[in-house]
Amino acid sequence: MSLAKQISGPECSTTPLLALHGSQALEPGASLGDPVEAISPSSKVQLQRGVSRAARLYALRQVMLRSAVPQEVFNSWRVEVDGNATVVTLGRDARILFRHAPATFWRNLIDGSYEVVRAEWPYPPSNPCAALVPDFVVPFADRAYTGPLFVRTSGDTWECPIDLLASMLLTLSRFEELQSDKRDMHGRFLAAQSVALKHNFLHRPIVDEYGLALQQVIQSLLPCWSPPERRLRVKLSHDIDETGFPRSISNSLGHTFKRRKPFATVRDLLGPALGLRPSLLEAVFRITSLSKRHGMASALYWKDSPKSAWDSGYDLSMKPLHEVVDRLKNEGVELGVHPSYYTFNDPHRLGDEVKHIGEVIGETRVGGRQHFLRWHPRTWHDWEKCGLGYDSTVGFSDHIGFRAGTCVPYRPWSLELDREIELLEIPLLAMDVTLTYYMRLAPEDSVALLLQCADRCKIVGGVFTLLWHNRSLLDPHYGRAYQSVLSALEYSCAFDWKQALSSGQC
Repeated sequence: MSLAKQISGPECSTTPLLALHGSQALEPGASLGDPVEAISPSSKVQLQRGVSRAARLYALRQVMLRSAVPQEVFNSWRVEVDGNATVVTLGRDARILFRHAPATFWRNLIDGSYEVVRAEWPYPPSNPCAALVPDFVVPFADRAYTGPLFVRTSGDTWECPIDLLASMLLTLSRFEELQSDKRDMHGRFLAAQSVALKHNFLHRPIVDEYGLALQQVIQSLLPCWSPPERRLRVKLSHDIDETGFPRSISNSLGHTFKRRKPFATVRDLLGPALGLRPSLLEAVFRITSLSKRHGMASALYWKDSPKSAWDSGYDLSMKPLHEVVDRLKNEGVELGVHPSYYTFNDPHRLGDEVKHIGEVIGETRVGGRQHFLRWHPRTWHDWEKCGLGYDSTVGFSDHIGFRAGTCVPYRPWSLELDREIELLEIPLLAMDVTLTYYMRLAPEDSVALLLQCADRCKIVGGVFTLLWHNRSLLDPHYGRAYQSVLSALEYSCAFDWKQALSSGQC
C-alpha cells in the first residue's frame, strides 16, 4: 500500500492477537477475563437541551487561545451569551458573533444526526497554510454549509454561520466516545470508529486550525494587533513497559532471534554475574541520551504492578530500579506514571499505583499515560482525583493523528460533570506500536508520516507528542527510524507543562 493511501484511508488492522512489549499473547478464542468486565457501561450524555453557558465560554476561550490572543487581552473584551449566539465585542464597535444551533439540533445529535462541513478561509491564505489547511473541517455541525468559516456582515462585524463553539466542545470532550458502546478487546475506542477517520480528517488538528481563521478576523478588526509567531514544540515520551526485571531467558533470547541483537542477549545472560543492567533497562539511559544529543528532553513513565497477561510486572522500589530512578532524577529527566492495564476503570487500583510510583520517584504532581492506551472520557475524572498534573493518553492505538482534533495541550471539559477538569491533557499523536503493528508501515514510511504530522503541529503552534518505547530501540530498523525523527526535529523547543499551567497558557 502506498504512503499516500496510508495517510488518507489506511486499511487498519484490528487489535493484533500477539504480545506487545512483553505482554503474553492471547490465543484466538481465549477468554479475556477481567478486561471485558472492566469496560465501562454506556455513559451517553443527555444534551437534548443543548450545552450550558459555562461550556460555551470554555469553548470560546479555547478558540481564542488557538488564535494567539493573550489571556489578558481576551479578558478585556465583553462577552455576551444568549439563546441564539455568543457575541464578543472588541473595543467600542467591533464584534464577532458565534451563532448557536437551534434546539432541534441537540435532539437530532443524540440520535446521531449531524453534518460534517468544510468551510472556506475568510481571506485567501499564503503558503504553507494554503497547502496544509485548504479548508476548515467542522464535525457535529447543525446544518450543511459551504461558505467561509467567518463572514463579514458589516464593516465592524463578523459572524460564524454555524455553531463552531458546539463543534469544538464536542470534539475536545470526546462526545462521540461517550455515545458509543463499541470497543475493541482492550476496551478501547478505535480510530476506525471515529468520525475523523471516516471523513478523512484525522491527520489534521482541525480545532487548532479554526484559530488561524479567527486570527484573520481579529487582525481585520484590530489592524494594530500583531500575533506572535507560531512555533513547534515537542514532547518526547517513553512508556517503560519493561525493564528486564524479573529476568526472563525467553525474553533475553528474543533479543537475538527477533531483534537481531545478540549482544543484548549476552548482556542479559551474563548480567547477574557481572553486575550489568538488563538490556531493556540500559535502553532507558540510551533513549534519554539520544534526546539530549539532539537538544531535546525525554519524559519517562514508570509502572509498578504485578505481572499479568498484559503487564510485564516489575517492582519499581527494588534496588536496581530505584538506583536508576534516582540517577535519572539527578540528571533532571522528567519522571511520571504509567498505570497498569487493570487500573483502567478501577479508581482504587489506579490511586494505589500512582501513590506508590510517586513515593519512589519522589514527586506526586506528575503526568503520564494509561497502559495500552486504555482510555475513556471518565478516565480524566479518575486522574483528577489522583491529583495528577497531566495525562497524555488521548491518542488512538490503531492510527496516528489528532484524536481530539488538537495538538495544543488543554484542560478538558467533562460533558457529564459540566465543568472543566483540573488536569492538563497533552494529546498523544503517534506511537511506535501504531506504526509497526497496526498501520504496518515500513520504517522509512513511518518517518515520513511522523514528520508530516510535526509539520501540521508547527503551523498551528502546537505540540508534537510522540511515544517511543525503550524496547523499540533494540529493533535495528525502528531504532534507526527514531533517530531519523530526532535528527529532523533537532533542537525543537520542549513543551514545559509546569510553566504552561502556572502561566495560564492552558
